This record gives sequence, structure tokens and C-alpha cells, in this order.
Amino acid sequence: MITRLVWASFRQRPGRSVLLLAGYALGVGVTIVLLSVGGALEDQARDQELVGGGDLVVLPAGIDLETLKTGGIGSMYFTIEQASLLYRDVLSNRFADRVDAAVPWIMDELLYLEADTGLVALSAGATIPGLAERLSVSPELIEGTWDDLDADLRWRSPSDAEFYRSLDALHLPRGAAATDSTWAEWHYFNVLVPGAGWLYLTYMVAGEIPDGRWGGRLLATRVEPGTAERAYSDTVPASVVRFTEGEPDLAIGQSSVVVQEDGTYRLRARISSETGGAPLSVDLTAAARSRRYLPPLDIGNEQIVSGYTVPLLDALATGQVCEGTRCRSLDGARAYHDHNWGTWSGVTWDWGQAQVGAYSVLYGGIASSDGPGPTTDKPPDEIDGPRILYLADDNGFAGILPIRRLSVERPGGDTRTAPESIAILATNGADSLTLSVTIEHARSTQVPVAAGTPDPLFFQMRGTAVLSGRLRGSAIHETGDGFFETWTR
Repeated sequence: MITRLVWASFRQRPGRSVLLLAGYALGVGVTIVLLSVGGALEDQARDQELVGGGDLVVLPAGIDLETLKTGGIGSMYFTIEQASLLYRDVLSNRFADRVDAAVPWIMDELLYLEADTGLVALSAGATIPGLAERLSVSPELIEGTWDDLDADLRWRSPSDAEFYRSLDALHLPRGAAATDSTWAEWHYFNVLVPGAGWLYLTYMVAGEIPDGRWGGRLLATRVEPGTAERAYSDTVPASVVRFTEGEPDLAIGQSSVVVQEDGTYRLRARISSETGGAPLSVDLTAAARSRRYLPPLDIGNEQIVSGYTVPLLDALATGQVCEGTRCRSLDGARAYHDHNWGTWSGVTWDWGQAQVGAYSVLYGGIASSDGPGPTTDKPPDEIDGPRILYLADDNGFAGILPIRRLSVERPGGDTRTAPESIAILATNGADSLTLSVTIEHARSTQVPVAAGTPDPLFFQMRGTAVLSGRLRGSAIHETGDGFFETWTR
């Protein structure tokens, strides 16, 4: 019956039938070709000679064999974000006992050469010569030499100074942000003063940089539990602020942050008291105890330009902190340093960093006044804004997990009272961690955030922390302490 129907249709409209048959045949042919190409790519991914002699090929998340087989657009022009962190901290450090050699590789990148006859399409590839040699896949040179450039050496094994300067580079705002008066960028430090509380210290530039109205600001708070807090601040014009885009060094009047040749940070500051008392003077050197860090990240969204990096998750400070003539000497005091930049109209955040056992723990999430923030009791799929829990240890990067739930408990549920605890749940596949924080000290500051809305309270807190759960198949239960921040919303 089907055969008779087919022939009847063909006799009635032979032209249309031939056209449909040809289209079907073409579609089948293209599918066969794509599957063949995908199969070849899969074979290449398993062929050591074709991919450079390695046993393992690392691709970005979201690139899979089905995408390669079907020729999807997602398989083109991809890059691996934070490739240097992956190489230095994961392949060459944490798994050094299992990885003999690792090398970054770019294959078949489309470039265009401008010649007298017009543009010529080229297929180009690249790698780092010294690393390719370790993997025994260096190309056969016809002429000349092929050695690591200075940029290659900085990428694979930077000096301490090169490393921290690349992490901590200052920015100039671009596009609409250049005329946004809420643009601000700052170096932030906190330092534990043994037996005498702690110090918050901020070096900031803000405004329409570099061609509008802008300037520098110094902020500091000395906290000694059981005594009144002492706040210090100075605002200076742009004419006495000095910095260079792409470099970390920042001078605000006579105060400055400088990354020295040995990779340590030299902090100098003299800041006026907000109550008319004696000024605060700081002369400290902060040095990493271990190379624990968070590389520069874009943590903004469609409404917010925001970037963040933590060069010093685990540092020690040495030097002197003076309030008038009352000075305290520090010798290896625990310290922390991060760096923020972006536009801040209507922006609030949740943030914390703690030392718990062998781990340095960092978490954070930003929110705008246009939507709910990460601190909410809503189901995880209703929470807006990026939120991460990040861990590092003496081997560097240890894990990063999306935060599924972040809740702040306040006495009586009053949002304008200081929090008494923070609870975080973060999961990623089989990894699942909880961070439980008990607040022991909190200070609040009323800060304008968005025009036409009540000014929220900004809470800076110190407390104890417990990290528990499973990470890479191992159970974790560590205790420690740290600093935390949140807002009323």
C-alpha cells in the first residue's frame, strides 16, 4: 500500500517529489559528514601524537563530544578561563605527583594576513616553547631559534613581584563607567593586632576618572573589643593621587601602597581622626605566608560593572601601627588583602574570609537594589547574583563551589540589628560544604546606596567559623575565625 501511494504521488507531481528526495539525500549526506568529522575529532582527542603527546586534554566546561560531533557553534573559538591558575596551581602543584608535564596549546586559530594582494586567511597555532620541550613535542625547526619570551616565563613561572603586580593591577573605567560618578576602586587590608583587636585599612580612588571630578580617599578603623572604636578618614584631590593603569602601586597624598621587588607590599599611611583625636600612622610590610589567592574575576551582571581579586588570602604583617604617640609593633601578624573595582550605585554584598584549619575560605556575592540579594530565605533558584565559596590551602587553589543557600540570622528577625550568625551551603557535584559563622563582634555604618531609598546599614563583623562537609571525596571538619560583611536589605 505504501509503495502504491509513493508511486501515485510521484506520477501526480514528479518535480516536487524529486526536489524533496534530493533535499532529503543532501541532509543525510551532511549528517554523515558531520558525524565523520566529529568522530575524527574524538579520535584526535585520544591520539597523543595529534594533540602533542599528552595523556589528557583539558577543554572548557560546556564543550562536549556531542557538540564537537555536530559542529555546534559552541565548539568554535573557545578559551579556558584562568588557564594560568589551572596550570600553576592544579596541574603543576596540587597534582605534581601525577602530572609529569603540562602545556597550553592553541590549534587551528583563524588569522588574517594583510598582504599586497589583500587579506590572506591563515591557520595558526601556539604554545610555550619550554613547556612543549618538556612534553617532547617541540616542532622541527627549519631555521632560527624558538625560545620562551619574557611573557611566556611570566605566565609559567612569574617572580613574586610579577605575580602580585599582575593580580593587583589598577584600572581605568571604560565606556559608560568612565562618566559614572559611583565608580570606585580600592585596596583593602585587614590586620590582626595581637592582643589588641584589629585594623581595617582602605586606599580608594573614586569618581569620573580620569577626566571628570574624582579624587582619593583613605579610610581606617581601629577596633579593640571592650573599648570605643576609632575611625579615621581623609579625602584628597586628584592632583595628589598617583597611579598607573595596569600597575598596583597607588599613592594618595603621602600615603601609599607599593608592591616591592621581592613581592611584598609596603603600606604607609597617615590618616586624620574623624573625632579630632590623634591621627593614625601605619608603616607595615605585608608578605604572603603561602601563595593563596583568588585571581581577578568579573563578578558583575547586566546592571553592575564589578571586579574583584584577592592577592593575599594568607599573609603576615610586620611593622608599626601608631595612634598619635601610642604605637604597637607587629611581627608576623595575620593579614589579608583584596582589591575591588566597579560602579556601586545600588550595590550591596555579602562577603567573608576566614582561616579554618588548613584552609583559607572566601565567600562572596553582590546584589543590586533592583532585585533580591544572596541573603534570602527564598529557594536557591530564586536567588539572584553570583555567589561562590572558594577554598585554598598550602598547595594553592583547593576548590570553588556555587553557594546554594546563604542565610543571616538576627535577634528577633529585626533586619536593622547586628547579625548573630551566618549559615552557608555550597555544593558542586559530589562536593558539599557548609560554613557556619557565629558573630562575636559587629559594627554598623549607615551608608547611602541608592537615591530615593532609605540608607541601609553596612555591617562589618568578626567571628568564629566551622567548615564541614566533603571535598574531593574526603570529609572535612575545621574550625577557625575570620571577618565578614553584610547589609540590611
